[in-house]
Amino acid sequence: MRALLVLLAACAALAAAAPATAADRVVERGIVQAAGPTAIVLRALDGTEITIPVGPQTRYRLNGRRATSDAVRRGLVAEAVTVGSGPALAIRAFGRVADRTEVGRLVRARPRLLVLRRGPGDTIRIPLTARTVVWRAGGRVGVRALRPGLSVEVVLRPNGVARVVLVQQGAA
Repeated sequence: MRALLVLLAACAALAAAAPATAADRVVERGIVQAAGPTAIVLRALDGTEITIPVGPQTRYRLNGRRATSDAVRRGLVAEAVTVGSGPALAIRAFGRVADRTEVGRLVRARPRLLVLRRGPGDTIRIPLTARTVVWRAGGRVGVRALRPGLSVEVVLRPNGVARVVLVQQGAA
């Protein structure tokens, strides 16, 4: 009899500590209006704006792939999964990711690396690949045509590698 009571007590403790059921979860869907380190704001189809808190345990996915909170940007379609009033468990976003660009003057150009000065004391190293394309004066040229001092705009892939290098007009 005592063993039965212990077994019932253990089952009750496990049931009380069980994770939230599917009925407790809420999925909010909409267009991302703002995303920050503490919350994401979605505009639902009916026009209402919903602010969903996020926390360090929130998992992010962008177009089905693991992502960081920085990848979720204004204009993407997203859904947030929450339990109760706590922070979101997951944010799933979908949409075209805009290309990131860097603009500045070339400090160094190597076959696999560009060093770009964006401002006084602000330099960035950008890796190149065999697929990187360089355009100058409306024509395609090789990486060897890049010289220190040129003003360039570099379009980056999501992994930070240069996709296109555009030499600005009037650059010396």
